[in-house]
Amino acid sequence: MLTRRKLVAGGSTLAAVVPFVRAASAQQAAGKPILIFAGDETSEACKVWRTQWEPLFKQAPVFQKVDYRVVFTPTSALLLKPASWPSDLRWVLDAFLMSQVGVEQGAETPRFFLIQGGQITMTAVGNNSWRDIMWPTLLDVTNSQP
Repeated sequence: MLTRRKLVAGGSTLAAVVPFVRAASAQQAAGKPILIFAGDETSEACKVWRTQWEPLFKQAPVFQKVDYRVVFTPTSALLLKPASWPSDLRWVLDAFLMSQVGVEQGAETPRFFLIQGGQITMTAVGNNSWRDIMWPTLLDVTNSQP
């Protein structure tokens, strides 16, 4: 069971690991926050995200203020393979796999990563975490209304 404490601790761990994995490029640091959705075709929760939550997110004003990226694989195990990730985002997978959250949760989906200034500032897993944690955070960091 994912608790808020694990989520916050995991995000802090990821934020501490990322500088060692990759330095932020000037272009990315100055750009929009990046939201990564990582999911798989076999997950019922991912099907719910893709059919219910994602369309609402794409219609919201906040969508225009983030760079939305999707890593979607046939199975959850493939999410842990670097070949499944775009080359410019593989550092996110590397940082995740080296973190406590990555070790404990692995390929749980749907997973969301928030990248700001070239660093992972938050990760959340599941539709409830999207609604209760990631969505309000996105509204806050982009200064948007729902």
